[in-house]
Amino acid sequence: MKKILYIPILLIIVISSCNKFFDVEPENVLTDEKAHRNKYDADAIVKGIYGKLLYLAPQYVILNELRADLMDITENADQYLRDINYHDVKPGNPYTSSKLFYSLINDCNDALYNFTKMYNELKINRNVYVQHFSNIGALRSWLYLQLAIHYGKVPYITFPVTNVSDLNKLDSLNVPVLPLDVMIDTLINFVEKLPYKDLYTLSSMTLYIDGYNPRLMYIDKDFLLGDLYLWKGNYTKAATCYKRIMERSTNVNIYDSYKIPYAGDPYNLDKYNSGYVRYYSQDVNSVLNHWPLMFSEFQTTNYYGEWIWVLYFDDIYPPQNLFLDYFSNVAGSYVFKPSKVAIDNWNSQIQQNNFPGDFRGEGGSYQVIYGKPVITKYIANYSSDNPFDRSGKWFLKRAGELHIRFAEAANRDGKHKLAYALINYGIRYTFDDNSTEQNRIDKTNLQRTLDPPPYDFDGRMTSGTQLPLNYRGTYHRNNGIRNRVYMRRLDVPSNVDSLMFLEDKIIDEAALELAYEGQRWGDLLRIAMRRNDPSFLAEKIYQKLLKSGYAKADEVREKLMNKNNWFLPLK
Repeated sequence: MKKILYIPILLIIVISSCNKFFDVEPENVLTDEKAHRNKYDADAIVKGIYGKLLYLAPQYVILNELRADLMDITENADQYLRDINYHDVKPGNPYTSSKLFYSLINDCNDALYNFTKMYNELKINRNVYVQHFSNIGALRSWLYLQLAIHYGKVPYITFPVTNVSDLNKLDSLNVPVLPLDVMIDTLINFVEKLPYKDLYTLSSMTLYIDGYNPRLMYIDKDFLLGDLYLWKGNYTKAATCYKRIMERSTNVNIYDSYKIPYAGDPYNLDKYNSGYVRYYSQDVNSVLNHWPLMFSEFQTTNYYGEWIWVLYFDDIYPPQNLFLDYFSNVAGSYVFKPSKVAIDNWNSQIQQNNFPGDFRGEGGSYQVIYGKPVITKYIANYSSDNPFDRSGKWFLKRAGELHIRFAEAANRDGKHKLAYALINYGIRYTFDDNSTEQNRIDKTNLQRTLDPPPYDFDGRMTSGTQLPLNYRGTYHRNNGIRNRVYMRRLDVPSNVDSLMFLEDKIIDEAALELAYEGQRWGDLLRIAMRRNDPSFLAEKIYQKLLKSGYAKADEVREKLMNKNNWFLPLK
């Protein structure tokens, strides 16, 4: 990180449009000619933009979680954060400013322009050009998706703004202001045409530097495009993008990589599975809770089988872990905590041994520290024994979310049983049938979906005399989101609409699995818009505020029944 993120920040601040944006001319400025000479400069530009992206981390989590139902404020929160929590944002709120978003977008525009210029001038070859252009183009698209989700309608600027006075000319420059639905169409059109959609293969972008493997540090274009299709309602295409990630070739066992695999050793649960020592499931002291290890581990095999996009805070160079001040009641100001709704959700879950509670709740997503509930996902590496180490991670995409998103798409595409399987106990368990002796022997047409791509999942695992003999399907270790943490499976009543019922359960499961990872507001917004049902969003926010004791909870619910009030004011 010391080389990947920090040094390039200095470079990008000097060479990017960020300085030009404010008409600053610092000393020792690198001229445009010196800043765009070869592939090493192109590499540094990409790394520098991602270094600057780290500063967006707190705002990203605040906008996506505090506006939703799972995160609440403490008595230490300032008025600006209180206003966000109560959906009463006023002009000038620094946490809702779009400035950093657009500064990053401007850096991306500057980079895209100069990459093309460098390629045309033969300063970089086509391989370097398509990989860098596609990466930064995808990152800009992700930033615009975030803006549209939160502000509803935003200017879509695709050229570098080189002078602040140019902002007064946006109308004359024909800059469109796009509402969310049009923005999604525009982004899909752009991302679909990117010339390179795979992961980086450039050695300069994939080699370890100071112990950091950069493979997970760059945006995943398949995940981005899948999310855009999901927002659009093109569920088959969304599922196709997500499936490509599930079956991507990595240095992790193909049966484990992004598959939510079950533990290989029942006596020592691994692969982020949680449960009890075998034969001791009725002994609360035999708990093995490995699910939260994904947030504290670093670059293990299991880590690479779960995480898809992660950025790192270094303990020496800025920015150090920006989340500590917001979440920690030891090393920070402790302004956020789990909402009572979130805690009640976890506590209401029932385990397979009929014990109450969810391993993803207390001891997983949060801990009680000095009598206070503390969200720990982003500060899991901090220790008061080593207070000067303020390193950390910003988690953006992982396998848990991947399977939940796929389930959402599959359910909407009529593949209800498949969606059910991914959320509950996995492919092999759900698609099996041991009701007859023949079925126990012949698994040829069992333990798999028998659907066309992208819904073709093979979870067969046979042994002995079972047919096909000693076979291992690609998804035979697939465990399911709930089974991974030893939760009782969800049953679908026969007298309900399975699509709507499952969709509700999928979004509920997302709350249990992905709380505080920056997904919640988008989930609530997307479902409310899809169903044309403002109450879906308004009721969940109301329940959070009601349980927190907020006297005006009714007024907030009524306010959010108007779709126009879902979005922040854009200055």
